[in-house]
Amino acid sequence: MKLIFSDPGKIIWIVLLVSVISIFFSFYQILFIKKFRLIIILRIVSIVCLVFLLFNPIINITKQNDRDLKWRIYIDQSLSMTYHSNTSVSSLSAGIDEMINKLKKKQIPIEIFGFGSNIDTNWINTENNFNDVSTNFGQVIRDIELNYHSGLAGSIIITDGQVNVGTEILTKELGQINPIHIIGVGDSNPLVDVAIHSIDTPPVIIKGEKAELEVSVLSQGEIEERSNITLYSDDKLLGSKVIPIKGNGSIDKIRFIITPEQTGQINYKVQINALPDEININNNKQIVPIHVLKDEYKIAIITGAPNFNTRIIKNLLTENQKFSIDHYYYRNNSYSKSLKTFWDTKYDLVLFDNHPIVQNASEWKSYLRIFAKKLLSQKTSFGIFVGNDIEEDTFESYLNLMDLILKKSLIDLESSYNWRFTKNWNSIFPMENIKFIDLEEDSHPPLYINMEIDSINENTIVLADFSISEVSIPLAIISEKSPLRYMIWASPELYKLYYKTQDGESHDITKAIFKPILSWLIRTGDGNEFYFRSGKNSYQQGEQVRITGKPIYEKEIADEGYIHIYNKGEKINTKPLYFDKDKGLYTGKFWASKAGKLNYVIELIYGSNALIVKEGSIQVQESQIELNNVYLRKEPLIRLSEITGGSFHYWENRLSVISKIKKSTTKEVTQSRMILYNSQWIFFIIILILTLEWILRRKMGIM
Repeated sequence: MKLIFSDPGKIIWIVLLVSVISIFFSFYQILFIKKFRLIIILRIVSIVCLVFLLFNPIINITKQNDRDLKWRIYIDQSLSMTYHSNTSVSSLSAGIDEMINKLKKKQIPIEIFGFGSNIDTNWINTENNFNDVSTNFGQVIRDIELNYHSGLAGSIIITDGQVNVGTEILTKELGQINPIHIIGVGDSNPLVDVAIHSIDTPPVIIKGEKAELEVSVLSQGEIEERSNITLYSDDKLLGSKVIPIKGNGSIDKIRFIITPEQTGQINYKVQINALPDEININNNKQIVPIHVLKDEYKIAIITGAPNFNTRIIKNLLTENQKFSIDHYYYRNNSYSKSLKTFWDTKYDLVLFDNHPIVQNASEWKSYLRIFAKKLLSQKTSFGIFVGNDIEEDTFESYLNLMDLILKKSLIDLESSYNWRFTKNWNSIFPMENIKFIDLEEDSHPPLYINMEIDSINENTIVLADFSISEVSIPLAIISEKSPLRYMIWASPELYKLYYKTQDGESHDITKAIFKPILSWLIRTGDGNEFYFRSGKNSYQQGEQVRITGKPIYEKEIADEGYIHIYNKGEKINTKPLYFDKDKGLYTGKFWASKAGKLNYVIELIYGSNALIVKEGSIQVQESQIELNNVYLRKEPLIRLSEITGGSFHYWENRLSVISKIKKSTTKEVTQSRMILYNSQWIFFIIILILTLEWILRRKMGIM
């Protein structure tokens, strides 16, 4: 205990000295009169108390106590703990409870925690489950570090050392932590397990082309077996190979060559036969979907009267080697190829070039119904390049198939006008970055327009238009009426756009316009710009999911990419997506954190534009990942116990750890402070003294 005074300052000392002198000379005459002596003493005591308080006295009190330090027990409650040959749920629970009871008899203060995916204080004797889906050992180490300076005597960890979430068992810079004793559960030899670890194949391939499908098989345990791995296309057996299984965490790669003969999504199933004593067979089979695209697209061009646009159109189409073109042009009351071939052939796209004309208008007027039936039954897209020779009445009847009409214009259109791209271009073809759309409209060659085409539904989209006297006249129009798609180029001077831009900075503008429009019309890539897929169709909870994707055509690489993961409509995670220039693939990874169906959305960022290019899903099973590699990983556990001054014990010798656990105490110093001018007792004493003085003065009759 220590008494501390504050310095009141020189003025207080001077006032105090003057006051003492004044009081002395005031009372010195009666100071030696006996009957007044007690009153004077009481008055002096009260004054001394008040002066004492004036110096702000503080009493500091220091106490030392012995406090018991606690031991923490961390119990691994993951599923793998009960799959060892020497343990079960009941034997683990009974053995741990026995050890806890012995520690309590030694009056060792303990705190008990279960851990797996998370740390939880849920251990209740005889009421425990070992069913956590994964093991995060790193969080145990972090918890010990956080509590090291708050009265922790040491720790006991009961585990098999399996880590499949978070950081590995790190020992760096842990020497300053108090002892960690380890009780290792299980056998040092892994249990037998084989699994389809991954399937590596392009997400999209072309029909008839060969592609490699590489399967990685992961095997655990002491295995000297030969196993059969098979590949199916849906239910059709495509191939089978016998491979030696090496075990001990080895990965074997098996390659199959596939040559799909059908288009669309094909599900390839890879399966490896189960081995004797294998405890987890859920990972022996996987299905991977692959999109197979058409290797040829048939296009018909029907030309009423050959014109300067005809060669430009054919050149645009022949640049794509997958386009097979049949050209029917009218001459001398017949066609270059028999129309019977046209009606009998299934086309992906039919294009009218300066057609129909006066000479064949009545013929094609009669074909209208059968033509519409052909488009609908064969799901054929339809496009028109307007020419100078078309017969308007019959032409309008074909426009009506697209829900378009010829509108009588209020403006004289028999002239050339400037034109521009509309904002719809970026929304329809966001991946097609045409630098020309940012140019001033008068930088494009003016084009002739002689008719105004209007829409009668909301599905029509204008990609480019003329702005004449503040009136917009469509130039390039696309429309979709499921399952059909349509296109109109309303100027007969396509050739002028092509030739007038050959020497300028926009020399590729014709190709840049019609390449995406033609691809959109015939749905190259089944209507998708990108194909993304996961490495497998089914994952175990806690397993890593790998997503790969590929653009159908050569495109600008995205600035950024993200995978957004959803469960039951709620976003649970977002992971980055990267582009591998060597492989031409986008790749990303995330953890299958929840059982059930997980949906993912692929977002690519191009400058300021964020585009959703793909949506998909995977199925996540209740976790069996803990069973993929069941054995006691004693080496890192022994290293951890040694570096922290602890000890390692096998499960069979678990009770030997009791002798290592000692009751520990620490000196706990507590300090308290008493400020006397806040104390009720000091004022009670002053009031008591003044009261006694008052009583004495009254008795003496000197009030």
